[in-house]
Amino acid sequence: MSALRCAALLGALLVPAGATQAQSQFNIGSITTTQSCQYFMNTDYHRDTVAAPWFYASHVAWRSWWVKDCVNNFATMRSSLQAALASTGKFTVGRGGYRIDVTIGDVSGGGGAPDNPAVGPRGFAVSKTGMLASFTVTVKDASGRIIHGGLSSKMIETGVHVDADGLHASSSMTGDAVYGVMQNELALAIARIVAFNVEPLRVTQVDGERIRLNYGSPFLKLGTLVEVGGGDSLYAVKYNVVSSSTGSAVAEVDGDNDTSSIRPGATATMIEADDPAANGRRYQRRRLP
Repeated sequence: MSALRCAALLGALLVPAGATQAQSQFNIGSITTTQSCQYFMNTDYHRDTVAAPWFYASHVAWRSWWVKDCVNNFATMRSSLQAALASTGKFTVGRGGYRIDVTIGDVSGGGGAPDNPAVGPRGFAVSKTGMLASFTVTVKDASGRIIHGGLSSKMIETGVHVDADGLHASSSMTGDAVYGVMQNELALAIARIVAFNVEPLRVTQVDGERIRLNYGSPFLKLGTLVEVGGGDSLYAVKYNVVSSSTGSAVAEVDGDNDTSSIRPGATATMIEADDPAANGRRYQRRRLP
């Protein structure tokens, strides 16, 4: 058990009967990058316009403005991280308390999807592209000691190109859109790492094939995949979030799986949408008679 979780548990035990438990307080410290600001993901993308009786392609030009937030110390990400933690209703954000420091690593990708090779009649081809950013997060106590850390990456799709039986279609986000989406996704991923360490994602209610979780929007969105273990059982069940509000979410079992081992209090694990586990096996493997 981490020192941060022990401190939260000790605080709960010391609260007198009838008193309101003090919320954990976080201070957003430094948000930095390992890359030089003037070169930090400052990418141009261009596409020419071509018109013909059977297809049309337009010229697109955009730049991903990561350099803007690098220069001003990631103000957008800082405000998004503060809002994400405060939205849970479980934590406060301000001076003092535990300090969160973030380092953004390599950022790559972006731009429109590459052209597909020629396809014949009734042929079909799709190409996609995205932007990938890695990050580390540390949580420190008042003495500056690191009591929790995490590292991960986040991928967002920025463009897609489709060729199907003579039809050509493509789309891509503008530079400002890429910038905004990636900032928010990073902030949410970081907030989840911190929040789920202090107060883990848990099942609070079981009703047949549905469960209620102790976190809601914006951490858990519609369609979010969570995995719940059945206590001492080695069997884990995947659920899809079907309803999400402030402070709680309802999830429904994914597939025809046995949920008899799932009980209130069980710990759940959220699977990020860009995690390979999101495409993992949905059903328990069983031997045929």
